[in-house]
Amino acid sequence: MKTILTEQINYASINFRDWSFSYFYSDQGLVFTTFQKEAVKEFEKWSGLKSVFLQKNTAIDQAFSDYFAGQSSEIDLKIDWHFWQFSDFQLCVLKALQKVTQPISYTDLAERLADKKAVRAVATAVGKNPIELLIPCHRIISKSGQIGQYRDGSDVKRALLELEGK
Repeated sequence: MKTILTEQINYASINFRDWSFSYFYSDQGLVFTTFQKEAVKEFEKWSGLKSVFLQKNTAIDQAFSDYFAGQSSEIDLKIDWHFWQFSDFQLCVLKALQKVTQPISYTDLAERLADKKAVRAVATAVGKNPIELLIPCHRIISKSGQIGQYRDGSDVKRALLELEGK
């Protein structure tokens, strides 16, 4: 996915159960999150950027820590929507997904966008979600109720859904 780099990108990590959760941010907000072990390499793969700086952000750390401790069901942090070059459709899908509070299928999400024929396009847009948790793609499940796939693995997805009591 293409990016529009206008400023320094920082990152930090916190623990959630057996995983390390890493977040990347600009002065404008979050740009990427991942549970991958090699988070910087994963960010480089997504963004093409090779220069990021390790620097914790107390407010971001606290928001994710509260979420992982079960003290908050939603994470109220800013997203830097201008960092990535999203198509209008991708942006529409990701913003709709941001409002999802319970597990739903791709079909359900497509119907919320008033185009149930766009299920594959919706699934592709969700698959390109760079900001897990704030844009809760882990809440997408199959129509049959199966947990389905997740960028960071089904074990992480299951743990997040259990944390949220869903």
